[in-house]
Amino acid sequence: MENENPSRPIRIQQAKTTRLFEKMGKTPGGRRLTMSLKWFRRFLIPTSACLFLSFLTGCWSTVELNDQAFAKIMLLDKSDDGIEMTLEFPLPNQMVPSQEGGGGGGGGKSGKPFAYVTKRDRDVAKAYRAIQADLSRKISFGQLRIIVIGRKLAEDGIGQVVDFIAREPKIHINSNVFITEGKPVELASILVGFERFPTDILSGYIEEKVTVEVTVKDLLMANYTGGDLVIPMLVFGREGIVKKKTDEKWMGTDGAAIFKDGKMVSLLNTMEMRGALWILGKLKNAEVNVPSPSDGKNVSFMVTQATTRIKPEVEGDPTIHIRCKAEVDVLANESNINLEDPDQLKLLEQRLGKKLEGRMAQAIAKSKKAKSDAFQFGNYVRWRFPQKWEEIKPGWRELYVDKVNVKEHVDVSIKRLGAVRKAEGQRLLSNQGEQR
Repeated sequence: MENENPSRPIRIQQAKTTRLFEKMGKTPGGRRLTMSLKWFRRFLIPTSACLFLSFLTGCWSTVELNDQAFAKIMLLDKSDDGIEMTLEFPLPNQMVPSQEGGGGGGGGKSGKPFAYVTKRDRDVAKAYRAIQADLSRKISFGQLRIIVIGRKLAEDGIGQVVDFIAREPKIHINSNVFITEGKPVELASILVGFERFPTDILSGYIEEKVTVEVTVKDLLMANYTGGDLVIPMLVFGREGIVKKKTDEKWMGTDGAAIFKDGKMVSLLNTMEMRGALWILGKLKNAEVNVPSPSDGKNVSFMVTQATTRIKPEVEGDPTIHIRCKAEVDVLANESNINLEDPDQLKLLEQRLGKKLEGRMAQAIAKSKKAKSDAFQFGNYVRWRFPQKWEEIKPGWRELYVDKVNVKEHVDVSIKRLGAVRKAEGQRLLSNQGEQR
């Protein structure tokens, strides 16, 4: 007996379904269904497509690039009228580098590719509107990367600056904040040197970790938790490379400012600021010198890697443990120490660790003297012990100054001794002695 075709039942069922739909099309209900499907295909699908395409149109409030002036630096200071605001803008007609010397044209225009606009008014917002009133383009803060605040305004309080920043959505939270000893407008007369824009110089300070990094995000968070923090300082007028013009100034970093309740109350010097870098875990490629245990002469090290962890304890008097691990390379050696001796290396590591602990202790002592939780140890207590924090929060500053113990622990490991084990200066002296 031959086997039945397995696909035959399927074909029979398909034929029955086809006949059923043909019959439905001849009935009033079937005709209505057919008309509904035709209406759906003819009207609803095109309408849905048009509705979807309407979401792909441009923003109604868009501003063309050619109609915008992109501020890259904001300078703020106190003035007799209230607030002095200065904004730096790139100049599109000066962006092409000039071609000096003989030859054909097509080089572009000479001069700096940026300009500053300054206005004074009662508050930050009014000063900003005064600048906007004098410009032919709409100010955009989309490329703002640097905010510099003068010392007078910092000591008076930066509350209105923080309020303006918080309300302006286009100011990026990663924009860096600096304080100046003098007037911020001195930035307009600095020697740009290796870069085209002053913004690149200040961003380079942050990238190379030569000073404390504070962003708009840090400023807003500190304002939420009491306004205590450290902000890096800028100085103008120091001699650097050869200046092209007599009115140009040199710019550099010098310590950091301590804030309490949003007001500048004290300063960290350069060594204390480097201790702050260790506390904040922001150190990179730092040079440290320690006296050799053999003859007291200096041995220089370069910190190649460093990590910091902060852990609070609240049993009894609160204690803050700062644990740092660092890897260093020998940079220079003036002593006769035997760097191949493990015991001598251990002594060097211990001396280096003690020196770094001392730097951190100096920075912490300065913050306690200013009665400011500048390194925001309270946040670590709040994150780890939220219930205990609610008890001690009202009097945290007084508790930090009088009772909180801060213990520094630095573990240093010497990784590379260099190609030379013996100091070359000592080798030269020993050779001279043998010749005599």
